[in-house]
Amino acid sequence: MKNKKTLSNIVIVLSVIAAVLSAIVSISHTAIWLAGTQWMLVSIILAIYAIYLNCCCTCGNNKND
Repeated sequence: MKNKKTLSNIVIVLSVIAAVLSAIVSISHTAIWLAGTQWMLVSIILAIYAIYLNCCCTCGNNKND
């Protein structure tokens, strides 16, 4: 279970990085592989996945892990 908690934290950090990239791309009007709105969608999807991993960690039936 600890691995999933660490993975959840890593995915949250990646989500924040994607949100920062979205802001940079939107402000500078350049494309860094994706457009600003696409970076924001990536950020949202990563955040949802991180929440899922966190919930999966805390709501698991096996209390010994």
